[in-house]
Order: sequence, then structure tokens, then C-alpha cells
Amino acid sequence: MNGIPPLKNFRRTLEVRFEDVRTSRFFRDRLSVTLLSAGLIVNGITLVSLVMRLKPVDGQVPVRFSSLTLFDALGPWYYPFFIAVLALGISVANSVFAYHSFGRSRLASFFLLAGSCVVAIFSFIIANAFGVVR
Repeated sequence: MNGIPPLKNFRRTLEVRFEDVRTSRFFRDRLSVTLLSAGLIVNGITLVSLVMRLKPVDGQVPVRFSSLTLFDALGPWYYPFFIAVLALGISVANSVFAYHSFGRSRLASFFLLAGSCVVAIFSFIIANAFGVVR
């Protein structure tokens, strides 16, 4: 019967894996690191600005905007956080995909990271726009 392997082996495996990732070509490429950092910084700024500006309210706030009907849906006050967390999740997923595709296609990796930055910028704009509406 196989038991749980010792924690020491698991820790050693994680250390080796982390070192492999840290020393990979992906993190030595300036463009990849710049795009990855830019996306994560914009997502961080989005979350920090929402935390600083949004205050809990008892009522519903506008959560959807259409150019034809203006604000046409109401929701909870924390809805802008969903937008920011979704963008952060997309950035992390795209970064993982970019890391794995870097060895096969540097161009695909670049487009994944650039898409991550674009999503982060649009998330910043949209989340802060809904965060202003009271």
C-alpha cells in the first residue's frame, strides 16, 4: 500500500520546479518580462484604486451600460471587483500559456502577453468607470 510521500520530497520537487521556471529562457527575454510585468502592474493598480475608492453601499448600483439605453442593469456595489479579478485571472492564464508556448513560438507567446496587457488596460478603464458611478 502506498502512503503519502514525505513532505521533504514534495518540497524538494517544488524547489527544483521553481528553479527551472525561474532560469528558463522566458524570463531572460526582455520583451516577455516587460509585457508580463506591465499586465500585472496594471491589474494591481486597478485593484488598489478600487479598494481605495469603492465604499460599500446598501442599494444597487449600475453594472451595465449600453449606448442606446444608458445604464440598464443594477447589481451589488462590489461588481467592479469582479471585472478586476476576471482580468487578473485572464492575465495569469495567458502568462502560463505564454510560458509554455515560448519554446515553440515566440510570436504566439508575445501575442498572449500583449493580449493580457490589453485586457488589463480595458479592465482598468471599465472597472474604474463603474466604480465612479454611485
